[in-house]
Amino acid sequence: MTGDGQKVNGLTYKDRQTGESRHVELEGIFVQIGLLPNSDWLKGAIELSQRGEIMVDARGETDLPGIFAAGDVTTAPYKQIIIAMGEGAKASLAAFDHLIRA
Repeated sequence: MTGDGQKVNGLTYKDRQTGESRHVELEGIFVQIGLLPNSDWLKGAIELSQRGEIMVDARGETDLPGIFAAGDVTTAPYKQIIIAMGEGAKASLAAFDHLIRA
């Protein structure tokens, strides 16, 4: 990243295919931390995608009845904090519904 001491104003990177150094002028950046979910400990217990995401339905329920998941570790799109918060609220309501109907 490049900046003026107060804010980011660009990004310099190396093109992996050509090896060429490039620079892009920017007004700001959004940093994404990690692309692989921390779900190895669930292998064999519940269904995971090829990328290791926990497979969930529209209510956040996994293939194991009564087990719910939410946030960046799931197959829910748009993995950003506000989406994860909403997905967590939805999964908790679905889990509550599951418990009162059991």
